[in-house]
Amino acid sequence: MKKLILVALLSLNIFAADYTAMTMEEMQAMRGTVPVEDRAAFQAEMQTRMQALSPEERQAATATMRQSKSGPADGTGSQMRKGGGSMGSGTGGGGGKQFRGGR
Repeated sequence: MKKLILVALLSLNIFAADYTAMTMEEMQAMRGTVPVEDRAAFQAEMQTRMQALSPEERQAATATMRQSKSGPADGTGSQMRKGGGSMGSGTGGGGGKQFRGGR
């Protein structure tokens, strides 16, 4: 039984993408499109490479990755936070009343 599990795990690694053969630019271009089953290997390789860079190279790579994201690069993009949705509109029959802290 142990041999069967070992063989199954090893066969899964055969089909995983080999990120060690890719350049840093290729990996940066793939960000956001990596299949779910390969994300752990991708993140591990990206982290290994980032740690191997000098502080100047790391800063340049980080800046490049930030610029490649869609949307504004100045951090003014919208982001849903915990709770999401619009304030005051609930489905609990509150009729749009806003919560007041009671202080």
